[in-house]
Amino acid sequence: MSLKQILVQAGVDEGAGRRAAIAADLASRFDADLAGVFLSPAAPSVYLGASAEVAPPASVMKDLTEAHNRTVLANAKAAKATLEGAASGKAIAWRELDGGAPNELIEAARGADLLIMPGPPENTREGVFAPADTVALNAGGPVIAVPDTSNATRVGRNILVAWNGSRESARALRDALPLLSKADQVSAVIVDHPAAARDAEQTLQAFLQRHGCRSVNVQRLPEGGRPASEVILQHAAHVAQADLIVMGLYGHSRIREFILGGVSREMLDDSPIPLLLSH
Repeated sequence: MSLKQILVQAGVDEGAGRRAAIAADLASRFDADLAGVFLSPAAPSVYLGASAEVAPPASVMKDLTEAHNRTVLANAKAAKATLEGAASGKAIAWRELDGGAPNELIEAARGADLLIMPGPPENTREGVFAPADTVALNAGGPVIAVPDTSNATRVGRNILVAWNGSRESARALRDALPLLSKADQVSAVIVDHPAAARDAEQTLQAFLQRHGCRSVNVQRLPEGGRPASEVILQHAAHVAQADLIVMGLYGHSRIREFILGGVSREMLDDSPIPLLLSH
């Protein structure tokens, strides 16, 4: 099992250079094709639906639209240049898609082995609506969400697996196997959870070792009255020193987690470490 094409969401936001570096590094390690996608924001719609008395003259709207299109073209060119710079001469495939809805990015992700994209809050800026959880829920494959707070320029050397025995965590584990098998260090944590069997440590360790993972360390951690996300993130940063966290997405209803909170929502909102998401 390997990665043959890595797709990265390019852009001109602050994290675009880091995402490009991560994608280029993984493409080099796996000898994979590198592809970039730029999401074009929709034209400003502040006047849509306005009455004839309120809407500006057609000439003004034309000027606004043309200025918007020039900006989009300039940003797409800059985004492509950033990715080409990170690729260091490696040929890249390039696509520009409508960023007004997540559907086109989801479809692009389905044709790649791995998508690297912004995590919150960058993925909802500038009129581009493609949240990482929405894409991961529908792409049918792994998504690495790089948080705005992350300084990472490479991932996958030291990986932490967040395991709770659910279908989602099993899917994420399998989707991450190409990265896990090449990692220098693989850690896994089981925060006390009803679905995690008593022998989960031994089962998970054996599974990872069968797939060629080196230096595997599996631990069960007590919640101690803290949210599971806090336990995972503290362990990832201060004990495992992980550069990537592998986790299943939304074991509960997404709406329930959005309203009541949950591990997935908290990890997406709070993790400074890139997340490999799968559902």
